[in-house]
Amino acid sequence: MPDENLFLEEQHSSSRRFSVLEDDGTSVWLYLTDPDSRKPSGDAWVVNRIPAPPSAAIKSYRGGPPPAAQGFASDTALCHAPTKHQWSFVWATDGESVAVIMDNAPVACIVSGTKGGFSRELVKDGPWGHPWSAHVYEETFGLR
Repeated sequence: MPDENLFLEEQHSSSRRFSVLEDDGTSVWLYLTDPDSRKPSGDAWVVNRIPAPPSAAIKSYRGGPPPAAQGFASDTALCHAPTKHQWSFVWATDGESVAVIMDNAPVACIVSGTKGGFSRELVKDGPWGHPWSAHVYEETFGLR
């Protein structure tokens, strides 16, 4: 029996934005919405639920968020059972940026004013966002 899909959301009390972690069975994405809305204003790919497909196969995932392709996803980007992990959100003080934590480690974030999210499991810039930056994470979320 396949593992169930993960879905978590939380609203920041000041910015009124929602942070949403959504798993569609092929990949897991982090979204940040417009204030008091479910309309995403930013996204960050987190992990794949399936092995990374070749880039040429990505067009077959139209209609939903695509898994990261070979050459973009790291060798450790496959997570068969996201619900078996502990997930939480970390917000920037102003609620304009958000990160998702998996098992006590930050794995992806959306930073206000930056096009494309950051993911620990990306190996290069591309349509799925940017590789992880500890500096950006620490500066945005006030962690030293």
